[in-house]
Amino acid sequence: MPTKSSRSRSDRRRVPRGGRRPADRPGKYPPLLVAESYDGVRESCSRYLDQFNFQVVQAAHGEQVLAHVAAEPPHVILTELNLPAMPALRLTQWLAQNWRTRKVPVIVLAEEGESVEALEFRNHVAGVLVKPFSLVTMLDEVRRVLRAGVPGESRQARL
Repeated sequence: MPTKSSRSRSDRRRVPRGGRRPADRPGKYPPLLVAESYDGVRESCSRYLDQFNFQVVQAAHGEQVLAHVAAEPPHVILTELNLPAMPALRLTQWLAQNWRTRKVPVIVLAEEGESVEALEFRNHVAGVLVKPFSLVTMLDEVRRVLRAGVPGESRQARL
């Protein structure tokens, strides 16, 4: 008879909503960068994405973002709207200047009170998540952006 801890571990793997899927195998998903100044949000997002075999790199401020992107450009960047030393607007401008990074999609993590629709750079972001958001919603948004490939028309409907 299985113990309680082994049974609960196997139960989590069978959860269809937000759980592991047959396509979630190690090495299948590309690297992601989570740039957030608040440790709680950054850690929880990173741990959740790591459970689904994403290679997650973390950054707490703009200088770390630039260092990670210069070393190896991630396939998706999740960034806070007003990240210290590198707000999302400046980050998208910086990414657009380099041929290696100009097609890296950016998902902006915005506060509830911030006016996301009025952002002048919304054509340069692949998606927007308004805090507080569920981790399942974040995972679905990352998967949607990865399926879409290079940011294009599909992101306009989301914004």
